[in-house]
Amino acid sequence: MDTARELAKTMTIPENIHTEAGIKAAEKTNADFRKTEFQQKIADEFNRQADLFIPESGKNKQKEQEAQGILLETEKVYLFLSSSIPEASFQGYMAYLEGLPEIVPVMKGMVGGLGKENKKERVKWWSKVLKKDTTCEKTPEEPCDLIKPAISIKPALFNQYSITEVPALVYDRGDDIFQIQGDVGIMTLLEKVNQEAKSPSLTAFITKVRGN
Repeated sequence: MDTARELAKTMTIPENIHTEAGIKAAEKTNADFRKTEFQQKIADEFNRQADLFIPESGKNKQKEQEAQGILLETEKVYLFLSSSIPEASFQGYMAYLEGLPEIVPVMKGMVGGLGKENKKERVKWWSKVLKKDTTCEKTPEEPCDLIKPAISIKPALFNQYSITEVPALVYDRGDDIFQIQGDVGIMTLLEKVNQEAKSPSLTAFITKVRGN
């Protein structure tokens, strides 16, 4: 040990000649990953997988409902969600949003990512939070009825509206943006946003939802 300590005093570790090239390569990879085009490719693949949970009949129904919306084309309402919120809350939001195409539920990614090794985890989670009847126990003969929300996987929207906490509701009317966070009812989020926005069409939408 003493000999090793003496030798250590005279030893020098050669400088890594690839350090600069490695740093540049890492910076380029990071920059490419963050490009809007690449992020959109990821989002498109997420959306493709999310579509597996929405039957074609459900999509057609949503298109018909979209044509009956009362918000202006320049107005958008997004509800930002994540699998990190309690499952009961997520399921509640999904149940409430069915039949309300004016509010678009948005997620940053899929549970467990895109890997095949996490497919069972994804299917199990979605099957649980999209159940219409939370007490339903799925069997091969009688599968549970699922909610059919038009979920969008758009990480770019999280960046666009600087979403750092979920659930978060964003009302974008084109000339201004209003935002609120909180794991409360959708009507509460809408009404609190509209207290500041004072939007006639959003007011009409809230009245329509309350009437239903």
